[in-house]
Amino acid sequence: MLGKVLENVRRYVAVCAALLVPAVPAQADEGFYFDYAFFYPRAGEKVVVEFYVAVPLERLEGVETAEGTTYNFNVGVQVTRPSSGAVVANALKAKTARISAGEDVKAPLSVSQLDVAVPPGDYHFEIGVGDLGGGGSRVSTLDVTVPAPADGPFASGIELASSIAPVDADVVGEFVKNGLNVIPNPTKLVNDGDGALPIYYELYRLPMGEDGKANFVVSYDVSQLNGRRFLKVERALEATAPDVVCAETLDLKGVPPGSYELSLRLESRGGDELLRARKKFMVFHHVTGKELADLKGKFMPYSLEEEKQKRRELSLVASDAELAAFDALSTEEKPIFVDNFWARRDPDPDTPVNEIKNAFYTRYYYVQERYTTPFREGVDTDMGRIYLKYGEPDEVLRSPMGMRSEVSINTSTWQSKPFEAWEYFTTGGVDTQYVLFVFIDDEGDGSFDLDASTVPGYGRLIRSN
Repeated sequence: MLGKVLENVRRYVAVCAALLVPAVPAQADEGFYFDYAFFYPRAGEKVVVEFYVAVPLERLEGVETAEGTTYNFNVGVQVTRPSSGAVVANALKAKTARISAGEDVKAPLSVSQLDVAVPPGDYHFEIGVGDLGGGGSRVSTLDVTVPAPADGPFASGIELASSIAPVDADVVGEFVKNGLNVIPNPTKLVNDGDGALPIYYELYRLPMGEDGKANFVVSYDVSQLNGRRFLKVERALEATAPDVVCAETLDLKGVPPGSYELSLRLESRGGDELLRARKKFMVFHHVTGKELADLKGKFMPYSLEEEKQKRRELSLVASDAELAAFDALSTEEKPIFVDNFWARRDPDPDTPVNEIKNAFYTRYYYVQERYTTPFREGVDTDMGRIYLKYGEPDEVLRSPMGMRSEVSINTSTWQSKPFEAWEYFTTGGVDTQYVLFVFIDDEGDGSFDLDASTVPGYGRLIRSN
């Protein structure tokens, strides 16, 4: 997997070569958020994929002067065919962001938009940020199917926005389209303090009446991912053309913090559903600037290496069904899943500490440091996985030459082999029971493997006297 990460970084650096991005290994310090949406200029033409990227400036290396701090970085995207790796399209922007001296900016983000045009089909997206100041780069990837236009009415993707405002017809800009300045919200986070959720989308091929007009009803449902609805809004839409630009700001005041899905539905006046589109986002509680920065960092999409690591950690405690659910999620949804995974296991949700999560990671880091060998990670060793589940033994008996009588077990396996016996006296909560694990250094190289225990399924089943 590490080789794949470096390959992705090298690809991105190649895209940025014209702007002299330093070719260095990937670093995890230049995190960013991203989102995307599909738009259809005209039937039969390529689909425009808009990528929205938000870069937290505190993760970049800035140049400080008396006037303030300047950040220089590149944002790029490359679209390839998953089957062949052939490059279909790419885009690149050089960005400069400045924070004036003394300016109080809460969790500063620099937002960019990049557009590529591709035919409908299956693609591999690589979105990258290169820090020109610090010399690092980071790439996020995902596989996406770009849908073809439907025969009947259909919608573009839904773009979540920070703000939407009309502009004069002659105004051009990075975020201007169809007479509107649409500032993207790639974080997909909505502050419940103001409760505003601006959205932008386009409708195509609407059925028109003989008079060239048609009336529709647009409804917006905001529901938690478990299906509980918190908001339903209906709007009348009068169309004078088959293609329509739509901008709306939904009021989410009173909607509690959590993960949500926006469902957009277009109906005829007779109640027939013509189309439906969906978008996921999160509502967070109004917090201080530092807490907001921490929250945004908490739900930062994983890099390839981070995603691999998180899955590895989950595999040690998650069920097969939970791992399958994690694998099925998009890059930006996986941090939310991991947060909910541990929240469900919190024995006391009313306190700021998740005792189960803390205990797991305390053991995990200890095991990785204590039991990792040149050939296996600590969690892959027998001692590591027992420690991870049961914790520190109450008693440890060791013998470099084998001392069967020391462990008082009715077996003759370790008369001469070096062994360690781990004893637990208080496992199982109220129903305490004695548990024993015996590890043998069968090769005499200091590597102890589980040989037997008093627990079924952990080596040979033995009984203590």
